[in-house]
Amino acid sequence: MQGYINHENILRYKKLIAASEADPHRDEARHRTLVQLLTEEQAKRIRPDDWPDTV
Repeated sequence: MQGYINHENILRYKKLIAASEADPHRDEARHRTLVQLLTEEQAKRIRPDDWPDTV
């Protein structure tokens, strides 16, 4: 379930960032926050549980 939520959040942040980039009057602070949130969500995709076994 968490993987689905993570995936949907990433899609939503990408959509909001694209809309923000297209807006000539964008709020820079909001745009930076969206980029940071996207970065954090993408980092959640890489979890130690997903790493291959090295033993």
